[in-house]
Amino acid sequence: MRLHLSFALPPYRLYCCCCLLLLLSMPTWAAQTVTLLLSDVGGIYQEAASALQADLEQAGMQVTQQSVASRAEPQREDLVVALGMAALQQVMAERATSPVLSVLVPRASYLKLTTGKTRAVTALYLDQPLERMAALQHSALPDGRRTGVLLGPTMKALRGDAEHAAVSQRLEMKFRVVESREEVFPALSDLSQDIDVLWLLPDPLVVNRNNLQTLFLQTYRQRLPVLAYSAALVQAGAMLGLYATPTQLGHEAAQWIKAILATGRELPPPRYPASFVVAINSSVARSLNVTLPPLAELNRRLQMLNPR
Repeated sequence: MRLHLSFALPPYRLYCCCCLLLLLSMPTWAAQTVTLLLSDVGGIYQEAASALQADLEQAGMQVTQQSVASRAEPQREDLVVALGMAALQQVMAERATSPVLSVLVPRASYLKLTTGKTRAVTALYLDQPLERMAALQHSALPDGRRTGVLLGPTMKALRGDAEHAAVSQRLEMKFRVVESREEVFPALSDLSQDIDVLWLLPDPLVVNRNNLQTLFLQTYRQRLPVLAYSAALVQAGAMLGLYATPTQLGHEAAQWIKAILATGRELPPPRYPASFVVAINSSVARSLNVTLPPLAELNRRLQMLNPR
């Protein structure tokens, strides 16, 4: 004789038990935390940070903002976003080990601050890829093949990249290296005799608030078009600009952060922004008797380019 024993729970009790077991088996979940460290309050740092914070909070992340002046002792941080040079300098000097994403810092300055450091760090560069700058010159000024660049201590490491970019668009690249502020304008006078277009790169010795007015006055007198890297420089006197806005960089950084934290893997290599805008100073173009293609056409041509 066999005995069969069976126990059956009512359906609603069985459902409750399954839910309880599922909850007990799940790991404790906490929202990912991101600290935005601004080099200064307001300005381009706040503009980029606002776009970043809105996108990350929409994705369910906990985001806090600090300035360099108010930086607290780091607590648990899944990622620190350093916006600007001062912020990057500060986090690279800390003992903390949380990974770092640099935003609003040019490539050459980033490499100078981070090379040889052990902290995990990557960057979304402030400046545009030089291949894109060369393509803009080729599209906007097809008859201007001779390109000049002043290289200070920060940017001279990118000479090889600039030469490679020039070759990609069949431009002839000429350089002058300057080591002090007294050398900038004599070097510019010498260089301007042999070039059709001047590139301004984010080197603080070459481009700074103390010499900007004189620099553009000299290029205007020499009838020399300037291609620059920011909206402020276009407003100040550059004929063409190629740059990503702080809001664009904030949105692009947020998309990258979500991908980084979702995978949980090591930080990817630094990269140039995919975002950009082309700007034209029409008054300068008219004064130099230069006819430029429409902005929409210049943007269309650059969108077809996929630089490294």
